[in-house]
Amino acid sequence: MERDSVPVIGPQVRRRLILSKLVAVAAVLVLVVAGFAGHSELKFRKLSEALDAEIATYKRQRWNRPALRGQAGDGNAAFDALQALSSLPGLSAEQRDGLASHVHYGSPLTRELTALLQKLAPPIAKLRAATLLSWAMTEVPLEPGDALTVPSYPRVMDAALLALAHGAHTGADECLLACADIVRLGQDLVPGAPLEAASVSARLASVQSPLLARCASQASPEALFRAGREFHVLATHPPPTGGSIELADLLTKVKLRRLAQLLDGGDGESALTRLRRRPALLDAFAYFENPARWRQLTADRYPQALETWLHELDWRSRSDLPLVADASSDVDGWLNDDMRGQALVRLLAVGLATLSERLRRERMPREPMNLNEAALRDPFNGQPFKWRIAQDGSELSLWSVGEDRRDDKGSSEWAAQAPIDVVVHFKLVPIEKLEAVKPRRKAALNDAPTGPAAGATSAAPPR
Repeated sequence: MERDSVPVIGPQVRRRLILSKLVAVAAVLVLVVAGFAGHSELKFRKLSEALDAEIATYKRQRWNRPALRGQAGDGNAAFDALQALSSLPGLSAEQRDGLASHVHYGSPLTRELTALLQKLAPPIAKLRAATLLSWAMTEVPLEPGDALTVPSYPRVMDAALLALAHGAHTGADECLLACADIVRLGQDLVPGAPLEAASVSARLASVQSPLLARCASQASPEALFRAGREFHVLATHPPPTGGSIELADLLTKVKLRRLAQLLDGGDGESALTRLRRRPALLDAFAYFENPARWRQLTADRYPQALETWLHELDWRSRSDLPLVADASSDVDGWLNDDMRGQALVRLLAVGLATLSERLRRERMPREPMNLNEAALRDPFNGQPFKWRIAQDGSELSLWSVGEDRRDDKGSSEWAAQAPIDVVVHFKLVPIEKLEAVKPRRKAALNDAPTGPAAGATSAAPPR
């Protein structure tokens, strides 16, 4: 029998077979990569389109709030305020210290500072007039390639000192108006701006607080009543702080989109390298889903609003992508600053209402006014503010428990980065020394009956 012949494969045929197999494998790999890239690109475009829609929604919002006095003018208060700030010079350290001393302690102004206030009176008036417009929104560019521009917050603080010093130098009544305008200025810079604006707003409230308390003891009854109404408006209509978290989330998503682009990355990386890391970047979008929901995080929902955010922060901190955790690392600090600012404005509203009622009754009410109003409670614990009157009756103290949520009996000593409690002190001028009371009492004495029967029916003197 003859053996079956076995075909012999030559080297060239063997190479062709190997090459064809490699080509087949490469084709499969190309198809897999192409399929992966196609699916990835589809997901990227879907997320990108959703982000564009969210940005458009964000830009359409604006903060409408009631006017402090008179008829509100139509216009963007934040835009006009920033325009006015551009015409105000930055202060030197010497000027800043002199104005701060005048605002905080009532120290006399030097000739140079008095001349400076007179020279800058027109732009100061323009800045304050901006707070009387009907709505506010800081327009921050969000498109890729645009630099994030924010107001010059040091310039804002200098302008506040100028406006407060100018009001105080003019008189007690004008001083109260200036204090309300500066608080509103801080509020107007919050909508649409980064969360730092809420911290600046809190600092503005803190700067004017001692001045307002001092001017309230010297102002006319009409000015005091008006200040009480204005600060009630300021306290019960706070700016939308949660919108700043929405902005932070949108900025992070814009950055994620830029990193997830396959071409034109500008960082020298290959498209394959960018494709390989793209899934993690696209998955990170889920941490910032529906950023508009943070608009519901408003000051009237403190302290629950802070707890809501801390729960969110705990979830984001578990991400393996550093960008996710870093994007939210400072939010709780800014929110605590905002809570301090809200506490301070509410304290001032309660104090002014109490002084007004004391003047009307010609005696101190049994407790501070509006303590139990929901919108004027302590934002740190949702409870009424703490208070006391000095033993000699010369001072009313009101305070919030502060960040540690503990009543430290109105201690204003600093611990870590903030005072233990948020405290406001109001001087209580004796009733008989108030200029507004003297004419009423004189008229009452002139109309009072005389003779022995008068003493039997007269009322006890007010406290």
